[in-house]
Amino acid sequence: MKENTGSKDLLIVDGYNFIFRFFKSEGLSNESLSYLREKLIEDLIWYKSQKDCDVTVVFDARKGNKTGITAQTIDEVKVIFSRRGRTADDFIEGLISKKSDYRRIFVVTSDYLQQKVIFRKDVYRKSTREFNLEIKNYKDKVREDIKKMKEGSERAFFSFERRLNSKVRKKLLELREK
Repeated sequence: MKENTGSKDLLIVDGYNFIFRFFKSEGLSNESLSYLREKLIEDLIWYKSQKDCDVTVVFDARKGNKTGITAQTIDEVKVIFSRRGRTADDFIEGLISKKSDYRRIFVVTSDYLQQKVIFRKDVYRKSTREFNLEIKNYKDKVREDIKKMKEGSERAFFSFERRLNSKVRKKLLELREK
């Protein structure tokens, strides 16, 4: 096997495994499932913007009617639907065996069997819970950074009202009330 010499990481997410494990959403309507797929893809786009890695999400199509693989890229996140009769697990295993140009590969799944099959040098697994916590922590950090920047900018920027002396401010307030 060729040694991994790439400088980037690859994150592969078992899409429905994440949705069904994390959202505990068995028996969803197609509309709800579609919404959760879109939400997951949005989170992955955001995650990619925070990390220097490639991101691929794979959804099962084994119960669908498509005979081929459907792949598209949405804001640099590769979204793949496996072909009918092929599970996302099978597709991910094949994908991992072909990807040797990455430093490390992370697979997000809570499927225990898949975790055992994919484990090898430079391939790591993250449970859906662990990955969701990672996304939450990144979002919390960004919110905190924005809050700090906002507080800092408020101290550095003096509003028009704060620049006026008290007599002028009082006069303007009187004019406003008229």
